[in-house]
Amino acid sequence: MNRKRLEQIVDTTLTMFREKGFDKTSVMDICNACQITKPTFYKYVNSKEEPLRHYYDGALEALLQAMDEHQPSNDYVGLIWIGLSMTASRSIDLGPALLSRYMILNFHEHTITARYSAGGKQRTVEAIRLAQETGQIRNTSDPEQLFMALKNLSLGLTLKWIMTNGAFPFFRQYGRMVEDMILPDYEAVYRQTGVDHRKKAG
Repeated sequence: MNRKRLEQIVDTTLTMFREKGFDKTSVMDICNACQITKPTFYKYVNSKEEPLRHYYDGALEALLQAMDEHQPSNDYVGLIWIGLSMTASRSIDLGPALLSRYMILNFHEHTITARYSAGGKQRTVEAIRLAQETGQIRNTSDPEQLFMALKNLSLGLTLKWIMTNGAFPFFRQYGRMVEDMILPDYEAVYRQTGVDHRKKAG
């Protein structure tokens, strides 16, 4: 399969969805914009919705890179937030209308939106464990169970954001609720790393 051709179809489709809306964009519109035939389109994607799945391509690599860059600071609270927020940020950037379509696609196929990749989950669970061991967070629940609770909270708030057509302050609310769940000790983080989350939290 020609990877560049797939990327062209996905990028063009997502651009047209944003400009014209999902319902007003036809497969033929996409084909014309890409200068391809319908058989070529369906050789690369099975439906008009499928390019939405490819929107998350590269998300794991970007997440792991961001965590790698942050790791040397030993600020595990910050590392947890990176692990929790990057995929959510990508989803919010998609916009409520297209994210709603993506959710519906997953509901129809009984899959989980923005699937929890093994690599991203493993790194975030490890950050939770290290934050517990160093006293940077006070919640001592099982790290994996705590991670899943935080991710499911994100999913629930994302649905609320969609239902309010983007009017719900997702990140402000999610940030507060994450704090309520992990119970960060910002004084400990500052003593250990020099990173002052207290200004951000205040």
